[in-house]
Amino acid sequence: MGEAEPAQPVWIYVDVVCDLFHHGHVEFFRRARALGDRLVVGLVSDADVASYKPPPILSFAERRAVLQSCRHVDRVLDTPAPLHCTRAFLDQIGAHYVCHGDDMSEEHLLFWYGDLARTGGLRKVPYTTTISSREIVSRVVQRYMAGTLREG
Repeated sequence: MGEAEPAQPVWIYVDVVCDLFHHGHVEFFRRARALGDRLVVGLVSDADVASYKPPPILSFAERRAVLQSCRHVDRVLDTPAPLHCTRAFLDQIGAHYVCHGDDMSEEHLLFWYGDLARTGGLRKVPYTTTISSREIVSRVVQRYMAGTLREG
């Protein structure tokens, strides 16, 4: 009897802003990767982020460099991620599913992930509620206003 062909790895795709990298990002990547064998990450461009929320503090290149060092991430796309993820895009990058945190309403999931949300191509993982980039910015502002940030 011949040997069975090895199964192809299941790639999970996530699209992120990932500004001010923190443990919530790491946990999201860990959980997303656990849904398959490999994780590919697409970063939303600075301009695209600014179209729906405050622009990132870190540049695209800075955010990409940090992501490349995360042990749960197998690949970071070289070019910005599309704002709306489709089956055609996943096929283009060799991913089987897209993953998002469970913090988004069904209406928003349909807006951003349309055909994937309708056809089973979207997976969700628990969102880490204890930290966010906005929370970090708020902490910095509070410390600045209190005079507790020191230079040097």
